[in-house]
Amino acid sequence: MQTRASPKSEIAPAVIIRPLQPDHLNDVRYIHATTFRSQPHTLYAPEELDAYEAMVRTPGNVDRLMSDTLLGGWLGGQLIATAAWRKAESNPGVGRITALFVRPLFERIGIGSKMLLAIETAAATADCHLASVRAPISAQIFFERKGYELAGRGTRPLRQGTAINVIFMRKLIGSESGLDMEICAN
Repeated sequence: MQTRASPKSEIAPAVIIRPLQPDHLNDVRYIHATTFRSQPHTLYAPEELDAYEAMVRTPGNVDRLMSDTLLGGWLGGQLIATAAWRKAESNPGVGRITALFVRPLFERIGIGSKMLLAIETAAATADCHLASVRAPISAQIFFERKGYELAGRGTRPLRQGTAINVIFMRKLIGSESGLDMEICAN
């Protein structure tokens, strides 16, 4: 008897991960704002959602993204996910995940996991032994399922005196963690 394949088994393997260029930034900002806004409204107040979207569109945010290693997940010719990381300024052995977003239509089918593995692999290849992330509280379960441990809670200032609640999480990566060092870009 033949069974129908799940969306995860069909779509996630088809996603190609490659570096993003400056001409992709409008799409990146759209994905970041749309993904954050799609979070359950019980977690963030409307003014927090508006402040986050405004922060995503600031020149400083764009400059930060372009200084990080910024990867895109492509399905066909469409950008559907982003992931970014950089070495921590205070400890070059720590890879700091600065962005991981999947367009809402493509959530929960393995694309976020694939993007996370790609940036963990890139960080481990660059001699990082620990990955850290400051993420919205709604992402805690996702990161826990990927082996991250809660290291703390705090806030992320946005603009005009608005801040959102965030979590700080971390995970050993590289040879210490058994991470598969194979490139994830298909």
